[in-house]
Amino acid sequence: QRRTSSQTEEEAASEQKGAAAAADDEAKKKERKCVPGIIYLGHIPPRLRPKHLRNLLSAYGEIGRIFLQPEDRQVRRKKKKSGSRRCDFTEGWVEFRDKRVAKRVALSLHNTPMGTKKRQRFFSDLWNIKYLHRFHWTHLSERLAYEQTVLQQRLRAEVSQAKKETSFYLNNVEKSAHLEHRRKKRQRDGEQVETDE
Repeated sequence: QRRTSSQTEEEAASEQKGAAAAADDEAKKKERKCVPGIIYLGHIPPRLRPKHLRNLLSAYGEIGRIFLQPEDRQVRRKKKKSGSRRCDFTEGWVEFRDKRVAKRVALSLHNTPMGTKKRQRFFSDLWNIKYLHRFHWTHLSERLAYEQTVLQQRLRAEVSQAKKETSFYLNNVEKSAHLEHRRKKRQRDGEQVETDE
């Protein structure tokens, strides 16, 4: 009986270890679930707003952040001149709380209609979705900050170039006015004036 009791104690200890290992595995799975996944939307139809996008994609999983890239300023100016005041978007990024959900959404929705019924607003548009492997939201914010600094540098360079051209033009105007003044003065004094013909 002593052997059997020691065997049962060992079995109980091994069961406890197994239960602890199973609990650790479940904890690791929960940690894995927390890894967010980001999908890229290559086409955003007109009048689609982040709230519409959240409504459309929240049926597939929990959504974190959404960023839609607005149109360029030049395109917006042209639209304003033509009478349209709305701001449309060119591309977008959506963060799902679970990267497995993001992968599944990208695979299943790519090149499918956005709407499920013909009368829905975005039925005629197709999803253009790609899952971004090893892409984090910080990469997106870094890219946007980089683009902003590049744009500011380009604007500064254009402004400095315009200032140089303006100052060069004004200097030439002053020189020509000064030369014209001297030519008239010489002519008044009776000196022979060379003409550029």
